[in-house]
Amino acid sequence: MTAQAPLSRLWQWAKSDPWQAFLLLVAPWLMGLLLYAIFSARSPVELPVSWLDEDHSALSRELSRALEATPAIRLVEHGDAVSSANALRRGEVYAQVRVPANFSADLRHGLTPTLDVRYNGQYLLMGKRLKAPIQLALADALQRQGALAVLAKGLPAAAVSAQLAPVSIQLTALNNRGMDYAAFLLPGLCLAIWQILVLFSVLNLYFQPPAGQTPGRWLWAVLALQWGWAGLGIYWMRDLLMVAHNAPLWPLWLALLPLMVPLTALALVLVKTGRESAQLVSSGAALLTPAFTYMGLTMPTGSMPTLAQWWADLIPSSHYLPLLQSYRGLGTAPWLELWPLLLPLPVAWWLWRRLP
Repeated sequence: MTAQAPLSRLWQWAKSDPWQAFLLLVAPWLMGLLLYAIFSARSPVELPVSWLDEDHSALSRELSRALEATPAIRLVEHGDAVSSANALRRGEVYAQVRVPANFSADLRHGLTPTLDVRYNGQYLLMGKRLKAPIQLALADALQRQGALAVLAKGLPAAAVSAQLAPVSIQLTALNNRGMDYAAFLLPGLCLAIWQILVLFSVLNLYFQPPAGQTPGRWLWAVLALQWGWAGLGIYWMRDLLMVAHNAPLWPLWLALLPLMVPLTALALVLVKTGRESAQLVSSGAALLTPAFTYMGLTMPTGSMPTLAQWWADLIPSSHYLPLLQSYRGLGTAPWLELWPLLLPLPVAWWLWRRLP
């Protein structure tokens, strides 16, 4: 048997089963390119924001310049409230800033006019990205206007800041301080997608094995191929994953091996139930699809209800993510977090020996 024989049989199998060819040869690269295209900018910039100026004063123009100077914002002028509201509903803009008529005059007369700021909360990422910059830009511009008014009343310049803001408040995010959504979201998304690809490719192997071959003999080839793509993905997206440049990548790659143990065990258990392929795919997806939610990225796992914490412990990627985060300088490598992944190993071995 020549060395090219296994590759030739793999190619013949891929041609006879387009779905498996997609899972093994196309989907890893397609998902990687898609995630890279989305997160290569690292943080959303120049998001369209509707600007409705009904005051047409020097102050409103200053507010407009303050918003334009923010990298995350690109103002889109609208002439009336109806067109501005419709643009927000259609998703053409993600937020709306409206300066009412006589806004500047009311401020000069000591009144408290309302500056209308709205954002579309349905777009969670965009709304979160715009909320703080809009508030800060408007607050700075209005504070400068207030300082001029206080100085005009004869207050010494040294006392202006204490008069405008007697208590200074600083808000510092514990996670994602630089609003870098690549480093914040990409690790969890990559793990969630990759483990689904591993599960589906193993399930499909047992339902559509190579002609004249037993699935068990090809299980190692399927796992090795997915493991190899994952290693290339770690190397290719090293900068986006914020892995330290002086840190070796091979430990992260080797740590994916225990991550495949529970995924393989789950696939073999589902196959052993004898149900149809569509039912098994749905069952596996029901467990792994919510993985991103339970990894503790958008909400700390310790703050979740007890049942949700148990569910998070059942998801394999939840045990690997702390190791990946440690390679970004967020602490020592928690290798002991991986030991639960090896618990299903006897089950996977037993099922592999008894399935064809």
